[in-house]
Amino acid sequence: MKVSIVIPTYKRPDYLERLLNSISNQTFKSYEIIVVDDNSPNRSEYDQLVTKYIKIFDKFRFLRNDENKGAPYSRNRGIKLAKYDFIALVDDDDEWLPEKLEKQIEMFSNGDEKLGIVYTWTDTVNSEKEVLHQYRNIVEGSPKKEILKGCFIPSPSVMVKKSHIISAGLFDENLPSCQDWDMWTRMILDGSECRVVKSVQTLYYKHDSGSIGLSKKAYLGFKIYFKKHAISAFRTNPIIAAYYLYQYLRMSIRKEV
Repeated sequence: MKVSIVIPTYKRPDYLERLLNSISNQTFKSYEIIVVDDNSPNRSEYDQLVTKYIKIFDKFRFLRNDENKGAPYSRNRGIKLAKYDFIALVDDDDEWLPEKLEKQIEMFSNGDEKLGIVYTWTDTVNSEKEVLHQYRNIVEGSPKKEILKGCFIPSPSVMVKKSHIISAGLFDENLPSCQDWDMWTRMILDGSECRVVKSVQTLYYKHDSGSIGLSKKAYLGFKIYFKKHAISAFRTNPIIAAYYLYQYLRMSIRKEV
């Protein structure tokens, strides 16, 4: 079993280097790395980084978009080029602990064809690695109701089967935010089951650089998500559907964010 690691990046070679160092420390070594640069202006810094890490990793690919097209496009580009059946998705400013890939591959090897997502427990940390929040979800199986209620899957921790994510339609490149929640929702509604590694294997960094936070983009993304999955919510649970309608209407009349 081998893994394709797909990393979108934009203007953050320093964070990307931290992530790549954490990948080099993985106990599981059978992987390729696909980095997709979303047309960053600081090309020389990225070129230096590529020169360094192409010597460290056996299979390291660096691609650059012709123009800035957003993280979902970059993720999709990497996924389409992935050679292996399992894909680990991570943003350039996150970090993995050494046994992350090993534990996920072990879980996939003990699963069946329905298993499409394996995530891990995650800590949100600041630049000093002080823990700000702990993700300790234990949701597994085919949790249609749970994923519609909220995104319990931390984005830096996800490994998926390539066939499952392609079947679900890849990331929605028109969403300004909520792309991860939307992706996991569509995979689970499409029949993918999920399991969780019940130990902290990923670090999600909280910082101001490049984060949309509670911006207009964030609110628009949530609004589109609620409208997009309203019918699925109604079919799954009327209470969730009522919540979706309330949130959509609230965001439709909101003028300031």
